[in-house]
Amino acid sequence: MRYPVALLFRRPRTLNGTSPRLVESEHGYRVVDPKPIDSASRRSHSLACIGSLMLLLTTVFMGAASRAEPDSSKPATLVFVCLHGSVKSQIAAAHFNRIAREHGLPVIAVSRGIAVDNKIPAAIREGLAGDGLAPASDAPVGLTSEQVAAATKIFAFDEVPPDLKGDAEVTYWSDVPPATEDYVRARSAIVRHLEEVVASMGAR
Repeated sequence: MRYPVALLFRRPRTLNGTSPRLVESEHGYRVVDPKPIDSASRRSHSLACIGSLMLLLTTVFMGAASRAEPDSSKPATLVFVCLHGSVKSQIAAAHFNRIAREHGLPVIAVSRGIAVDNKIPAAIREGLAGDGLAPASDAPVGLTSEQVAAATKIFAFDEVPPDLKGDAEVTYWSDVPPATEDYVRARSAIVRHLEEVVASMGAR
């Protein structure tokens, strides 16, 4: 019997996209080309692979797009900002949420501060309680650039630092008197601004 030593160390040829086979016969070993793949089968296989790839890419891109789209089920958010997040922004957020409920607006307001206090002054809590309201948050909350970017509108009583503001548009209300000195006057000025905001939203 002859052993195909040379064939064992020889790099196989590729024929018709497949490798040849080594078979034993009564005259020794010989190389047999595999059954060739006709062009129609190859073309059908290629189209199937392309179709699968396109389906995969479509699924990936659609998933990415759905994650990027804002959640329409969540209400729009207005952010009110004051220096300590404990006085004017609390009054504004509390009264805006009241007005929004009365007009059926799908909008919520939050209070944020730049250099936040540890707590909300008693005079502000008492003033809001006299209006039948409570502060927008139990304690002052600091403003973040992410909240600024996600906000529908931003209203501020004090300057918002550039690193927090970014490219966002901020409307400043600088005519509101100190609320800790005269809650009623400050509230009246804030509510006047709020009513203008709600009117611009086309409240019913």
